[in-house]
Amino acid sequence: MSKTRLFLLAVSVGGVGIAAVGLGTVAWRPADGDRRFQVTGVVVARPASGTISVAHDAIPDYMPAMTMPFTLADPRDGERLSPGDRLRFTLRVGLERSSAEAVVVTGRDPLVANARGTGGARESARLRPGDALPAFTLVDQNGAPLSNADLRGHATVVTFIFTRCPLPEYCPRIVGRFKQLQRAIVADASLADVQLLSVTLDPEFDSPPVLSEYGRAMGADFARWRFVTGSPDQVAVLKQAFAVRTERTGGLIDHTLATALIDARGAVVELWRGNAWEVREILDTLHARSRR
Repeated sequence: MSKTRLFLLAVSVGGVGIAAVGLGTVAWRPADGDRRFQVTGVVVARPASGTISVAHDAIPDYMPAMTMPFTLADPRDGERLSPGDRLRFTLRVGLERSSAEAVVVTGRDPLVANARGTGGARESARLRPGDALPAFTLVDQNGAPLSNADLRGHATVVTFIFTRCPLPEYCPRIVGRFKQLQRAIVADASLADVQLLSVTLDPEFDSPPVLSEYGRAMGADFARWRFVTGSPDQVAVLKQAFAVRTERTGGLIDHTLATALIDARGAVVELWRGNAWEVREILDTLHARSRR
């Protein structure tokens, strides 16, 4: 995928900008405003929590061939799918979420079934509440250095994203919630010490200038909300600490999600996995911390 810095922005009901790079022409939109794409591929992991992980063929006008998790419109579809199933489905993409609809099994890939169907991946070690952040050295959107020592003295909400993430319920949803957090923090004097930190999962593309452009497009106040990148090894320090899994296929990244609150001493207060958390949960945790 080309590294041309072209952001295609769409504003959702919640004010989330969906940013992607080099995704081609926008597909036909039906009357409901959603886009629909035909997808073919093979299931590579056991369906869980209403999602399927699919190594899919290139989706014209949307994304190259890669491995990606998709949310099932009907979670019951997951009960009849297993690693190695070849399938086709309609990917429906709205401004806030996407879903796999009309899932049809078309065949079987025995190589994938034998390689992937006999057990889950080993869970990596992860930080837990009370644990201290590991040492790291990154740079922010202005090229200024940032380390774990720089977070001390502030409560920090940290999350992981990348600017080319195409599915609205992943990075765009998390960025939208961080926008809400930023507004709530600015409006509440008791949260004046809180800062936000977004760590890229794509450091080879997301350079400081790319993050600066992206952050401005997302309405970030860089005095409070910083976007950071660095060497892949240094980004990997935080990925491993928070057990964030990534798999690069083509130009994009399949990844898990993690968001955490770090206290002024640099220790984990609370962690939220996936994208189901709400802004109110983090604000309630911040207010409970401030009352201690």
